[in-house]
Amino acid sequence: MPEITVLDNRQTPCAVGLIRADEVAATLKPGTPLQILTRDRFAQVEIPLWAERAGHSKPTISRAGFWPLRHFVFSLVTGESK
Repeated sequence: MPEITVLDNRQTPCAVGLIRADEVAATLKPGTPLQILTRDRFAQVEIPLWAERAGHSKPTISRAGFWPLRHFVFSLVTGESK
């Protein structure tokens, strides 16, 4: 199993976060697990749409941390549409 790549977008504005996710995913081999950390409240809609459009697996979504540092954790596999 490949090592999980973590993209920490917790301090990144929403639109820039998707650009960074696309750039990082493009450098990874298909089948590589990717976790995206973000505080963007719109990410629950944007990241699954981006993943589907880019050909990645459907991400699982969880929450981590405590207020005021609570954030979303999206886990997906690059290059695996499902």
